[in-house]
Amino acid sequence: MALASGVRLGAYEILNLIGAGGMGEVYRARDTRLDRTVAIKILPAQFAADPERCERFERECRAVAALNHPHICDLYDVGEAGPSTTSATVVRFLVMEHLEGQTLADRLVRGPLPAAEMLRYAVDLADALDHAHRRGLVHRDLKPGNIMITRAGAKLLDFGLSKLQPEANLIALSTMSPGDAPLTAVGEVLGTYPYIAPEQLMGREADARSDLFALGAIVHEMATGRRAFEGSTAATVVGAVLHLDPPPVSSIQPLAPPALDRIVLRCLAKDPDDRWQTARDLMLELKWIAGGKASDSDASGSFHMHRLAWVAASLTFALLIVGAAAGLSYRWRLPSQEPVERLSLLPPLNVKPAGLSSGGGPAISPDGRRLAFVAAAADGKRVLWVRALDRLGAEPLSTTEGAAYPFWSPDSQSIGFFAEGKLKTVAAAGSPSQTIADALQPRGGSWGKDDVIVFSANAGERWYRVAASGGAAAPMTIEAPNTESYWPFFLPDGRHFLFFGRPEKPGIYVASLDSTASTLVLAEHVGVAYAQPGYLLTLAGLARNSEDRTLVALPFDADHLRITGPESIVAEHVAYETLFARGAFASSQNGRIAYQTEYVPPTQLLWFDREGRQLGGLGGSNGYRKPSLSPDEKTVAVERLDPTTEGTDIWLLDTTRGVASRLTVHPAPDWSPVWSPDGRRVVFTSPRDALPPNLYQQDARAAGPGEFLLSGHRVVHPRDWSSDGRFLVYDALDPKTQWDLLILSMAPAATGTSRTSVPFLQTEFNEHTGQFSPDGRLLAYVSDESGTLEVYVAPFPATGDRWRKRISSSGGVQPRWRHDGKELFYIAPDGTLMAVAVATAPTFDAGSPSALFKSRLAGLDSLITNPIGANYAVSANGQRFLMTSITEQTPPASVTLLLHWPAALNTR
Repeated sequence: MALASGVRLGAYEILNLIGAGGMGEVYRARDTRLDRTVAIKILPAQFAADPERCERFERECRAVAALNHPHICDLYDVGEAGPSTTSATVVRFLVMEHLEGQTLADRLVRGPLPAAEMLRYAVDLADALDHAHRRGLVHRDLKPGNIMITRAGAKLLDFGLSKLQPEANLIALSTMSPGDAPLTAVGEVLGTYPYIAPEQLMGREADARSDLFALGAIVHEMATGRRAFEGSTAATVVGAVLHLDPPPVSSIQPLAPPALDRIVLRCLAKDPDDRWQTARDLMLELKWIAGGKASDSDASGSFHMHRLAWVAASLTFALLIVGAAAGLSYRWRLPSQEPVERLSLLPPLNVKPAGLSSGGGPAISPDGRRLAFVAAAADGKRVLWVRALDRLGAEPLSTTEGAAYPFWSPDSQSIGFFAEGKLKTVAAAGSPSQTIADALQPRGGSWGKDDVIVFSANAGERWYRVAASGGAAAPMTIEAPNTESYWPFFLPDGRHFLFFGRPEKPGIYVASLDSTASTLVLAEHVGVAYAQPGYLLTLAGLARNSEDRTLVALPFDADHLRITGPESIVAEHVAYETLFARGAFASSQNGRIAYQTEYVPPTQLLWFDREGRQLGGLGGSNGYRKPSLSPDEKTVAVERLDPTTEGTDIWLLDTTRGVASRLTVHPAPDWSPVWSPDGRRVVFTSPRDALPPNLYQQDARAAGPGEFLLSGHRVVHPRDWSSDGRFLVYDALDPKTQWDLLILSMAPAATGTSRTSVPFLQTEFNEHTGQFSPDGRLLAYVSDESGTLEVYVAPFPATGDRWRKRISSSGGVQPRWRHDGKELFYIAPDGTLMAVAVATAPTFDAGSPSALFKSRLAGLDSLITNPIGANYAVSANGQRFLMTSITEQTPPASVTLLLHWPAALNTR
């Protein structure tokens, strides 16, 4: 029985029925807490007692909750309601984004779509499938009824059949006619016959290529207005899918792009090995056609060109080096006179390049002859390396330990970099490094032709300038609409420089050493470099997935500071780091670009026991990080990255059901959640009132704006709340003493006054990541006073003798107490989870560290070098560990060297 208008399911008020299908009814409803319209999908009452139906319903919840993509319908909540006047049974439901529009099935009733509209939706769907497939989800029931057409494009619905085991046999074919609405009956092959891949019909397991078969059938139908496989009965439709090829699109719709025939027929190949192998490959081909650059001739050759490019990129390292050396002749010619070449450079054996957040990606010298990058050798020390491109190997530079974000001098003889809270320089040929200025939280530097360095010293809050030879760094006043300014790059005149600014008006800006003004040059792009013969290089797609960007070039008049033409694609899949707004690319001044493609492996919150055995997971591969476990262990507070806005919010995950709900709703980013000891509040950091970021707290029972707690420091990270609820320990960045530990009183402040904090540890060393012992008498923390990051314990409150005891033996970060205070855990530099037995009475004592297991902790490189928050939590009894873990092996990082890149422009 349909639910009547006005019926309440928890906080949701039913408005009207939208539609019904084999897996449930969908209603339009109102969320009474947030006053927004939502869609609620309900498992029909007659199936509520069916375990298989219930399992599939729950699987849909988990599948959809694991996805976050602009062309996939968002899941907000899941729940159940008890018996009511309209229902004698429990109502199980999920709450989704309410979409205004119509299904593709409804649209197709009117006939085929215009070519441009059809290609737009096809690209949207391929992009959505790529997102799902990369996270291990296969839709298995893709059809026009599961696609919503909105003003923003196509939206993929209904993952209720994703990741189910294959059915044993095809049965009851005659029970469903080929013209039926897209339902899926119990006991049949999962899916809808005209769109089901042959392997599914034959009872074999479906994979990502099965979805591509369905998408091919849908594209055929959008282009022609007719189904690719038709018949008078279900059996004849199945026979057509198994044995017949559909007529080419062009034979039905002559105005369709000619290249579409090849793309659709390859999607609909009977053998999965003959289809497109990934949704991304298919999406790129569709984009090619949508760009109007596929003709009859290049339609047949496009695939072969892609294959040739792949083979060229896979040549052996020795051959690539020979090619690179040959390109380094002193007899330079104009780049446009040479064919473009792409060469792949691998790091030295046993050398691991640092991530973008801690290393900064490759930097190529202005003369194009050398490459600088940050990497760690077998001993784990992160230093600056230089690779002469006419040689086979790279060499580490001494006295550059902890290096990050290298940039070259204009004469290509020296390198600027950041390390140990300082801006430094070093000769590229090797010599002791020179300290130039303080830079606690740097976000890039650039070296002008007048030997002036402009750099961002403290998380982008303001610019400084300093002579490359050293001296006092002078703060610069640059009037910009943003509170974050990153990654400067000098123009040839040595006076003007480009930079990226956010969040108010994100984009590329230009400023000058001689003025306080700044001008927006290019909106919605990120990262910037200038390269001869007169181009801006930047990453496009600010609103797209932050892990994968397109490097583009735009003609730029450096004299008049303006863009003079449209952008052209230079390279795709360039690595990018959202939090630091850092793109992995650099340019020389003679037609060379170095860029890094980075596969960002999927992560998931996983439970492990003390032997490292996986016990289960939470929330799917959905960008959750920095888990904070509530005192009753029923909820996890996490950061969640939104790739469409590049911001982070605090979400709450139910540890039993794995369902997530959003806690913070402010447009500014929120991070580093910490629970109160009573489990009623969450403290976090946010720059809501402009930089520097402040501390806030939020009632954990309802989404809302949050309560302001404290400001006044450059950067703050809340770490722990004492068990009696009186104190909060947090990290604070000071320009003189670097990272310090401070204690904030959590007693309610009088009206009109703010809470007060006092230093706990404030020395010339870095101290951070404080953790109260369960009895509140001790504080574990991390310090680099020995030269490496180690875990210590000290009394709390601080005593007169200021004793402390070192816990870790060979480096360690992120201490965590067991609930009874008898064990302390931490992470070793190689990611191993360590345990130390401790005694707190009558005096404190600690045993020797013992290794529990080698973790696959995400962000370990940044975790070791920056106090940005833990990616694991410990259960009260110390027997389980919830970790943001990498679920796939990361391939070795490589740098692509693009020679004579202007020759590649306007060729796509």
